[in-house]
Amino acid sequence: MVRYQVRLCVPNVGELRQHILIEAHNFRYSIHQSATKTYHDLRKVYWWNDMKRNIAYFMARCSYCQKAKVEHQKPGGVTQEISIPTCMWEVINMDFIASLPRTRRQHNSFWVIVDIVTKLVHFLTVMTIDSMEEWRITPDSILAK
Repeated sequence: MVRYQVRLCVPNVGELRQHILIEAHNFRYSIHQSATKTYHDLRKVYWWNDMKRNIAYFMARCSYCQKAKVEHQKPGGVTQEISIPTCMWEVINMDFIASLPRTRRQHNSFWVIVDIVTKLVHFLTVMTIDSMEEWRITPDSILAK
């Protein structure tokens, strides 16, 4: 084993340097780092002639890194206009809070209706039912309650 200061000298034997680069770059926690980052990480432990050039050449051939480059990605499309509701109760969200203890009127759930514009909320007590056929409700009947 040959050392240069505190770093291990890697001889140009077979594909040893290539295996070190593959292991450092494709490691599951490294997430295909840049050539500079890979070089800075490897130079703490290893040393060989033309190390930076070898790393840059290896990174240039990595297919994953090439796909991630900005010039290889599709440009963003035309932004789509989002319609903003202006009237109250034009757009609503609904949800149920179920499996509560029964009240005297046998209600065991809440139907929560939220207005997107004003954030007004209606909590309606309801009985849990098995089918949606019993829910014949219109926006006018909601506001009447």
